[in-house]
Amino acid sequence: MAPSDLLPSLTRRQLGLGAIALAGGLATGPRAWAATGKGTAVLGIDADPPTLNLGTTTDFAAGDVSAKILEGLVWLDQQYNPQPSLATAWTVSPDGKTYRFTLRKGVKWHDGRDFSSADVRFSLTEIVGKLHPRAAPVFKNLGVEVDAPDASTVVIRLQKPYAPFLSQMTVFDAPILPKHLYENGNVGTNPANQKPVGTGPFKFGDWKRGSAITLVRNDQYWDAGKPYLQSLIFQVIPQAANRVPALQTGEIDELLDFYTPKPEVPRILADKGLATRRGVNIPAIYFLMFNTQSPLLSKVEARHALAFAIDRPRLVKQVMGGIARPGAGAFGDGFKWLMNDEVGYDRKYPLNPGKAKALLDKLGVKPGTTTLRLPFDAGRAQMRAQAQIIQDNLRQIGLEVRLEPLERSVYYDRVFAKRDFDMTLASYFSAGDPAIGYTRLYTTYTGTAPNTNASGYSNPKVDALLAEAATSVDRAQRARDYKALQVILNEDLPSLVLFDEETVDTASKKLSGVFPALDARDQWAGVRRAD
Repeated sequence: MAPSDLLPSLTRRQLGLGAIALAGGLATGPRAWAATGKGTAVLGIDADPPTLNLGTTTDFAAGDVSAKILEGLVWLDQQYNPQPSLATAWTVSPDGKTYRFTLRKGVKWHDGRDFSSADVRFSLTEIVGKLHPRAAPVFKNLGVEVDAPDASTVVIRLQKPYAPFLSQMTVFDAPILPKHLYENGNVGTNPANQKPVGTGPFKFGDWKRGSAITLVRNDQYWDAGKPYLQSLIFQVIPQAANRVPALQTGEIDELLDFYTPKPEVPRILADKGLATRRGVNIPAIYFLMFNTQSPLLSKVEARHALAFAIDRPRLVKQVMGGIARPGAGAFGDGFKWLMNDEVGYDRKYPLNPGKAKALLDKLGVKPGTTTLRLPFDAGRAQMRAQAQIIQDNLRQIGLEVRLEPLERSVYYDRVFAKRDFDMTLASYFSAGDPAIGYTRLYTTYTGTAPNTNASGYSNPKVDALLAEAATSVDRAQRARDYKALQVILNEDLPSLVLFDEETVDTASKKLSGVFPALDARDQWAGVRRAD
């Protein structure tokens, strides 16, 4: 593959120099490099993000880009421990309902305005608490109130304790946005959503749609001397087959698991010029979401039939190259403390096409008479491969599946805004706790935000148990709640978990300091380049 296939208008070198120029001119000589950072890293992504406002989306590519621009109060290290970011210290009341944060002083927004507690209060109450797909339902359930008694202090009060609250104060679930740019006007149409202004180590530089997003060094970053790199370029590579070759030839310097075709992983692991982080750093599930309002799938027996027909081990082997585990239940198996093996998929839905056909026959569904529409994100190789296997599995029980690969923004509109589908494929990160990442898949939701519950499933008992599991500070009680939830959800089956993911994040060995955080997209201020 020629470099021009990946960088059609600019060479890698030109992209780097262009990014440096955006920062205010080329640096020359050792002193200039020391003052402004050195080098450019090119990171592969699969598609243009729908927005760069992390207060309104959990889109992976949006988080990849904007986590370098925006910041949260804390970040999570690889052991799930909160570390200081915009907050330097915090205390929690004995009852777990009041969090007091001391904010970092001397922080500037990229446009030169001072950062203060007013920005935190506004971000949490007016954007995150209302619009974030994961955090908004949590904030509503907890009755969150935010006070800013002085410029460097924020006090957050919850009506009920919430075990993972501090872990949710990261840039991915509670990004802090500039009040002065968002307080007047519609958040959804704000120009800053496409050209974000943050407090982070890199500033927005340029966005060539379908090609690349360039970030440049924030010379006024609060962590003196950082970032070490002069610029970051997010290179859009829509064709999955081109991403690993781009990594191996040095056209890009990093490729995260989300964008990596799993059959290519052996090539990555064998390449001595690449460094990998492999394993389960953040539990994540891939699933088939059913539209419970569609004619056939509104019937639980039909959903059961599909569960008996879909070959989950085959998906793991052929789609993920064995780097995953077959779906075990509504919350996967990433959190061992909540597993309810008594009602697990292995017991309830072993592969049995004959039983699937019998269930459909009882419903009066004749072979070859029903077609199910399956839209999916065309930019993700794993989704296409899953869709093809599911199509084959269901054809064997007399159901036709029409595959509808869509560009990401169109996919979001079709599935989450219009709910115009029969079933769809998606994956959700847990973000370190099932209450943060998985609750949104099952809780009642009538909005249109991407990466939420678009199934139409609503069960008051499930809503109550999810709320209780989130607010209890006793893990044993939380485990009981999640086990009770699996009894209901594994039977109602609004979504079928196909497999739990294991990740392989990869970077060139020319970069150092790449993976200090739990989430590989985070903490790029400390990344250096050797050449």
